[in-house]
Amino acid sequence: MLFKPKFCCSCGEKIERLDWKAWTSRRFCQLCETDYGLYDWIPRVLFGFGLFFGILGVSFYWQKPAKSLHILNHQNSDNSLQSINNLKNQTNSLQSSTNQNVQETAKLNDSNSGQNVQKNLQAALLKQSLPQTPQIKRIENGKDAAPETSYFCGAQTKKGTPCARRVKSNSRCFQHVGQSAMLPPEKLKIN
Repeated sequence: MLFKPKFCCSCGEKIERLDWKAWTSRRFCQLCETDYGLYDWIPRVLFGFGLFFGILGVSFYWQKPAKSLHILNHQNSDNSLQSINNLKNQTNSLQSSTNQNVQETAKLNDSNSGQNVQKNLQAALLKQSLPQTPQIKRIENGKDAAPETSYFCGAQTKKGTPCARRVKSNSRCFQHVGQSAMLPPEKLKIN
């Protein structure tokens, strides 16, 4: 048995109905039901949708797949064959380039000792396999650039503390150009 109110929640009038059906309003009288009937139906509709999708979700969760299908697309199989062929071509080209390197080292072997040949071979293989980065170039050249010394700006800020912006030389940042530093240059230097 559903709830049967005695009074309307909007106007407070006594509700006297002979027939209580599932779609009759449980909150409003017949007069207020025409104005506020939509507010009475919104929770019912949302509950119905939630119940429907809940049952649907549980049924899909418990349903077992009948048969797993393995569909192979002709385009995908052609692409995989092409990628395998490309891989074979790349390995063949690498083998031919290493053969050329071996031939070059054999020519050098006649003129150089065994240790120099081994070093040259390793260097040639490294150059071929690794991309040239600035660090590798610097190591090959044997020059290590001295790190630049940097400084703090050191000018007085509005708070009265020294500015902590980094500058390349013992000068001021763009905000404090022309001002003097609060600290001596030795304390402004960053190691």
